[in-house]
Amino acid sequence: MGKTPQYWFKRHRFGYGWVPTTREGAIVTTMYIALMGAGVLTLKDTQHNEYTAEVGFFLLFAAIATAALVRICVVKGPKPKWRWGKKEGDNPNEDW
Repeated sequence: MGKTPQYWFKRHRFGYGWVPTTREGAIVTTMYIALMGAGVLTLKDTQHNEYTAEVGFFLLFAAIATAALVRICVVKGPKPKWRWGKKEGDNPNEDW
């Protein structure tokens, strides 16, 4: 009844997007960074600059992981909007 939702992410102060503001948001962001790092480490160093299936699988993996992160941010954060600095009408529950 009129309870304000607890967001894991808040809107950036400058630009478009979110910033993690709770432990859960930081864990999700850290897991995403770790997954991307692990994915990069699986790529083998090749002598030639040619497309390989390995690179294609990494790009697909990165796209899926990024889509999952954005989905979590949409569900666990306020609606994104362009911001440029702190305004008087900012909601402290939604805006960082």
